[in-house]
Amino acid sequence: MNTLPPAIVLIENDEVTLELYQRELRKSFTVFAFTELEGVLEVIAKQDIQVVVIEPEGHSGKGWDLIHSIHLTNPDRAISVIVCSTRDSNDKDQTHEVNKYLTKPVLPRTLREETLGIIRDLERPRRIS
Repeated sequence: MNTLPPAIVLIENDEVTLELYQRELRKSFTVFAFTELEGVLEVIAKQDIQVVVIEPEGHSGKGWDLIHSIHLTNPDRAISVIVCSTRDSNDKDQTHEVNKYLTKPVLPRTLREETLGIIRDLERPRRIS
């Protein structure tokens, strides 16, 4: 049985960082990479995206609006969000739409491992107590 790797979206406005992360993430995932916010929602609508990795502080802080839009436009899908930012962003998630916060510098391997952990959690059957 040939199964496709999980699909993720990577949004990073710094092209060098995007390439570093993308190279490592492709070892475990199908990666849709963006330096701009345009086109992200369309890809999410058409693909079975499981995780979005985003640096929300770029693009004049509009990444936070995108995170909110992802959840608004896909209410029936479990799309996890990892914020990977140069700033400690815990206080900016007023609606609790972020699953994990990583403060840069983040090694590409660490980002891949954290993303794999979130996908494993999504796939793990939930116990009813």
